[in-house]
Amino acid sequence: MKNTANLELSILVVDDDENIRMVLRQSLEKEGYRVSTAKSAEEALNTLQRSFFHVVITDIMMAEMSGVELLLQIKEMNSMMQIFVMTSHSTLPNVIQCMQGGAYDFFEKPLKIEDILISLGEATRRAVRWSSLYSRHSLSPHKK
Repeated sequence: MKNTANLELSILVVDDDENIRMVLRQSLEKEGYRVSTAKSAEEALNTLQRSFFHVVITDIMMAEMSGVELLLQIKEMNSMMQIFVMTSHSTLPNVIQCMQGGAYDFFEKPLKIEDILISLGEATRRAVRWSSLYSRHSLSPHKK
């Protein structure tokens, strides 16, 4: 399922597990996505202050700051950011907390790349639609 939309979706993968970061980066780049990685929530926040991403895919269980805390901080920075969370410690309270915090999707480890690609297809469609709406409304003259 190649990324065929006329938008190159940029993705930030956040996980303290180097193997997860590497596998996701390789798998998603092969599908046509532009992927950066961060090994901690702090690194992710620094990266997000310097660069724009359409999607953040973050682990929940990380050392200094949890993915849930990261999710909430990102949503404060940019409420439109599409955030996917992943974990090997899936509990109903985790899922509920992430969804209430504004997560778009939730993936259990071991990850199924096909599931992530389906969600990224939806994220691409949303980003294209938002970009189109923004362009149309920011370029149109305001009526007095």
